[in-house]
Amino acid sequence: MTTAPQEFHPSPGERVVLVVDRPWWPSPAAPGNGIVGVVLDDPPSPSMLNPPVPVVGGLTPDLFREGEGIDLDGTRGRVTVTGVRPVEVVTVFVVREDGKLLLLRRSERVGSFRGRWAGVSGYLEDPTPEQQAFREVAEETGIDRPRVLSHRAGRPVYARDGATVYVVHPFLFRVARPDVRLDWEHTECAWVPPEEIDRRPTVPNLDRAWRAVTAPAERKR
Repeated sequence: MTTAPQEFHPSPGERVVLVVDRPWWPSPAAPGNGIVGVVLDDPPSPSMLNPPVPVVGGLTPDLFREGEGIDLDGTRGRVTVTGVRPVEVVTVFVVREDGKLLLLRRSERVGSFRGRWAGVSGYLEDPTPEQQAFREVAEETGIDRPRVLSHRAGRPVYARDGATVYVVHPFLFRVARPDVRLDWEHTECAWVPPEEIDRRPTVPNLDRAWRAVTAPAERKR
C-alpha cells in the first residue's frame, strides 16, 4: 500500500516537487501531471520510474513546508530549499555490553532543544564526523577512546527546526566500563533499552538516527 503524495504549490514559475514518505511512482497513464522531481525516503533506481524524473533519497516530508521554493537536482542528489540553512552535527549512541544505550537530558544552558533527551551530540567542527564523535563522547561523558570497544557510522539523517536543517551524522559506540561524568550541557543521564527512545521527549528524529546505525550493512551492487 502506498501513501498519497504531498504536493506543494510554489509561486508561478517555480517547479513543483512531489514529496512522499513511501515509494510511489508516477503513472505513465497520466501525461501532463506536472511532476518534475520526487523526494523519497528510500529511493528506487531511477530506471524504475516511468517516465523518468529526478530522484533524491534520504529525505522525509517533515523537512519541507508548503509554499517554500524547492529546487531538486536528481543528477547531483541535491535539494535546495529557499531560506533554509544546513548545519552539520554528530549524534553518538553510547551502548554498553548489556545492550542498553545512554540518553542525556539537555540542560537549560544549551542553545537548542532544552530539556529534551538525546544521544551525545555536537556541531561538526573537527575535520571528520568520526573525529568529532570521539571528541564529543570524551567531553560530554568522560568516556575516552580506549574504552570504546567498537564503533560504526550510519548514513546521515535530517531534522528540521525552523529555518535550520540539521544534517545528523549518527554513530554507535560500544563501550567498556561505562561510568559517565556529565558536563554542563546535560542535567541527567539514563541507561535505557532502545525502545525507550520512542517513549521520551527527544530531539527531532532521534529514532531515525538510531535506526540508521543499527540497520544491516548495505550490500554493494
